[in-house]
Parts: sequence; C-alpha cells; structure tokens
Amino acid sequence: MKKIFIFLVTMLLPLPLVAQMFFENAYVIDSWGNRRHVQIKNEGWIENPTTIIIKDESTGKESALGLTEIDEFGLENGISFRKFTLPVAHYEDDLNKIDSNPDFSPQTQTVFLKQLTAGAVSLYSYHRGTTKFFIGKNRETPTQLWYKRYYNSNNDLQKNRTYQTQLSQLINCPNTSFNNIDYKTDSLTKLVMTFNNGCVEPEQSMKTKTKIRVHILAEGHMISTTANANEYYLDNIEMDPKQVAKIGVELEYVLPILGNSFSVFTAPKYYRYKNDFVREYSVDPHTQTVAIDASILEIPVGFRYYNYFNGGNALFLSFAYVLNNTLKSTMQVNALEYDLAAGGVGSFHVGLGYRYRKLMAEMQYERSGFQSTKRIRNIRSTGFGVSLKYNMF
Repeated sequence: MKKIFIFLVTMLLPLPLVAQMFFENAYVIDSWGNRRHVQIKNEGWIENPTTIIIKDESTGKESALGLTEIDEFGLENGISFRKFTLPVAHYEDDLNKIDSNPDFSPQTQTVFLKQLTAGAVSLYSYHRGTTKFFIGKNRETPTQLWYKRYYNSNNDLQKNRTYQTQLSQLINCPNTSFNNIDYKTDSLTKLVMTFNNGCVEPEQSMKTKTKIRVHILAEGHMISTTANANEYYLDNIEMDPKQVAKIGVELEYVLPILGNSFSVFTAPKYYRYKNDFVREYSVDPHTQTVAIDASILEIPVGFRYYNYFNGGNALFLSFAYVLNNTLKSTMQVNALEYDLAAGGVGSFHVGLGYRYRKLMAEMQYERSGFQSTKRIRNIRSTGFGVSLKYNMF
C-alpha cells in the first residue's frame, strides 16, 4: 500500500505543471479586425492580462500575443477582454495607504478590460491591485466609474461616490435608487443588465445559476488494516487488502472564482468492511484469528481544484477530511468480541481524476482508523480505489 501511495503522490505533484499545458477553445480579433479561432491558455487572470498564450488550431504552434497585436479575445465559456486606450485612475484600498486627496488623477493607458455585460450599455472591469469599473454606450470607448476612499482633515474615512452620479446620467430606470448601488461587480452588473432589458429585471439572466452539483457515486476500494497489541501473539497484525464496494451521493458547490476552478464538496457513502488475520503457532491452540466486521457511514468534507480544457472536460485534484461514523462494528479475537468506535484517528483522502461532461472518474488514496479496544490498539486502515460519479443535476 505504501508503494501505491508513493505512486499516487508522484502523479499528483506535477498536476499544477501539467494543468498549465491545457488550452481552451477561444477567439482573437487582431488590430486589423480579423477574427480567428484559436486555443488560449486559461491562466485564471486574477488581474487583467497584458499578454496571452495562444495555440493555432491548424498548426498547433504556440505564441504570445499582447496589446499591440490584438483588439479583443474571449474564451468559449463566455469570458472576454477588449482593448481600449483611455484614462485610468488608480486608487489604494489598503487603509494604511489611503491618502487625503479626494480627487482623481487619471493617466491614459492601453489596457484589456474584462467585459461584464453587453448591450445598449456595456460594463467592464479592470483589476490591478484594486478593481475599477468602466461603462459606455454600445461598443464605444467606456468611461471609468469614479470611486475613491480618502481621509478628511479629521482623519475620518470618506468616500468619493462620483460613480453614482455618472450612473444616474446614463441609466434612466424608474424607481431606481442610485444611492443603493455599491461599487461591486454584482450590484453594477444587475443595474446595467436591468437597463439593457428595458428596465425590467431579467428572470433568468439576472439570477445566478445554482452552482450546486449532485452526483451519485459508486466506488471500489482495496482496503487493508494493521493493528497492534501488548501480547506477543497479537502484535504486528497485518490484514491483506480486501475489496470493498461503497455507494453514496456527493454534493458539490462550485465557487465563483477563477473561472469556477475551485469547489467544496461532501460525499456521504456507506460501506461494509470485513477482513481477518490468522496466525499459526506450533503449540495449542495452533491458530490465532483476529477478524473485523465494520459497517460505516463515511462523510468526507473537502475541496477540489479543476483545470478545464476543451469545453467542459477537466482534470481535477481533491483533498478531504473524512468523518467516520460507525453503525455496527466489531473486532473478534478467537471467541472474544470487542465493539469498535470509528474515529479517533485522523482520516483523509486525496484523489486525482478526470471529468467528462456529466461523468467523473477518480483515483483515491484514503487513510482512516478506529479507536483502540481493550486489547488492540493503533487500528488503522489504508485503501486505494476508483470512484465513478454521475452528475444528476
């Protein structure tokens, strides 16, 4: 089992490096207005990029393109960036760096703005240290929505909310209170999308789609158990791997960050584990049998990282802390039987898998344990297996 674990770890360690090799279907529009389909490396782009790595679909050649070569690019999942040359005012958000100047000092820059909405009015964002928002009619060059925090003469924190006046001049929707519009992505996006929809809040597009996935799962594991005792005839108990089937359901919540690359999950599953260890002696009673019979409800709680490529396909890495709940478990030493309580030993699993549309396959390594009995202690189980999941909705 140790060899299996080393093999799995060896596979998991290079995942971040391997993940960077994947490209997504996308498009670019060059400086002459020519549009072509390519593949772009999705790097998450916490900050707005200045260059991107593309791969030509026909030749497979990789190259770097920047602000001088392209006017616009976008991924198949809907993320798009447009190039503009416009005044940009930067501001500090760290309370230790905020100054006492309420005014803006914009400087003309050429940047890629991330497009948040499109229509009669378009909303964009630019993140470089702090997030700035830009707004404009149709596809015209947008204007920055002015917002800044500063200290007044009494060293009190103040806010310059010029953006609320800007919005009121551009967006004319009845019963809209611009004083309640926060300088945040959700609030501004909702306002602009409502205006583009005729001042009627869209029923579907305005509501964030539920990012909860429900999977049914079936797993096959090879589990072995080791234990120890003070008596010489019960020391170094090593049960051979035994095949175990697990069934359950997984609930996964996809976090709305970095292109939905991270999620948290829990996956309650049930299994029954039976195994034994027999040691022979030259003297009576000649054999010593240690047997375990455990019915367990296992509840892993953890997180998962996806690296998407070719649409919805993805490699993923998962890690979870496992809560073991004993339903009925015993350990028997010849004719003597002891109850077992799950838990008491740190339990975890790591996994490496592949997602294809609604199907997921994952290799898992798990380590768990039981509380000690009156005679036997350090009861630990390790397992290596395969988990198959189907996304119900």
